[in-house]
Amino acid sequence: MPKPTAIKSRLRKIVKTGAFLLFVLFIIAAAFIFWSDREKDVIVKYVRNENLPTVRADWRGTPVDEKNRFVNHEFPFLPKMSELLRWQLSANPQKAEKESDKTRLAVLDPTEFLQSEQDGILWLGHAGFFIRLNGKTILTDAIFGKPPFVKPFVDVPSPIEKIKAVDYVLISHDHRDHCDEETIKQIARKFPAAEFLAGLGAEDLLNGWTPASKLQTAGWFQQFALSSDDIKIYFLPTRHWSRRALFDTNKRLWGSFVIESAQTTIYFGGDSGYGNHYKELAALFPKIDFAILGVGAYEPRWFMQPNHNSPDDAFQAFIDSNARNFIPMHFGRFDLSDEPPGEPLRLLNEKAKELNLTDKIKVLQINESLEFQPLDGG
Repeated sequence: MPKPTAIKSRLRKIVKTGAFLLFVLFIIAAAFIFWSDREKDVIVKYVRNENLPTVRADWRGTPVDEKNRFVNHEFPFLPKMSELLRWQLSANPQKAEKESDKTRLAVLDPTEFLQSEQDGILWLGHAGFFIRLNGKTILTDAIFGKPPFVKPFVDVPSPIEKIKAVDYVLISHDHRDHCDEETIKQIARKFPAAEFLAGLGAEDLLNGWTPASKLQTAGWFQQFALSSDDIKIYFLPTRHWSRRALFDTNKRLWGSFVIESAQTTIYFGGDSGYGNHYKELAALFPKIDFAILGVGAYEPRWFMQPNHNSPDDAFQAFIDSNARNFIPMHFGRFDLSDEPPGEPLRLLNEKAKELNLTDKIKVLQINESLEFQPLDGG
């Protein structure tokens, strides 16, 4: 049996080793913060998928910097670790209000719409939608169940057993509240013929998760080559960024989608801060019937403003897009920011009332559908 002095000696060594490792980790973290906060975007080239058409005649391609990172042409953005730490270590001025706000979205049964043949839009919560247009079925940023590292406000059972068919899976960007590995694997297993559509650079993730699935990646202002002429799908810019690990920042292109049939046009806005891209959208697609825009995860503004619209920003984006109807998303399912869960919808409704546009806002509960007959687009 070891003597007490030997045990103490070993404990001292363990403590010293632990302290040394903590010191090393601190130095690495400090160096990473120092390095990341001094990074700059310098555009050196423009890229696209040469196999896909570009729908904006004057578009040179998606900007890329000297480290092969994608760059928003209007608002270059690289996340700063110091700002993330500042937010996480700061007190939330809305903490008491957030804790007392018991507003929760209802979670309905989606079976009837999912089992039907009716064209329409069903909200799966957050940025997830099941869209049926001209008989084709589309999933956007679907999250089935509970993704890791994301705290829910409400639990939403996976609807995958109730979904009969999926033709296209749209992924706006690689953040975990929009791109969930397990969900994508489930979709690929059940619907092996589904085509995955995403931004340039997503090949490493999606081919790694579902190597047998069909995948197309596009640059901004490009049209996907679909196996059917019943609908068209385009990839467009947003003001955002991408990352899943420490060293892949902006290596995968983020964006939004336009889904178009002969009668109906839907804009799925992904994640975005406010920018001129909404007016560019209207110039290219002047008859949008439904604009699906994020309205949550916007506080604190000094941190979130570059990448997430506030309700006021989203309403201005809706006006800029010249769309006929506004479906709000990106609120109420996951706890991602400082504002109370009921605030986004309250502020949005106040803005709509102020502008006398309440009839344009189509608020859905989770798993609620908005069914529509083909519109004339006028």
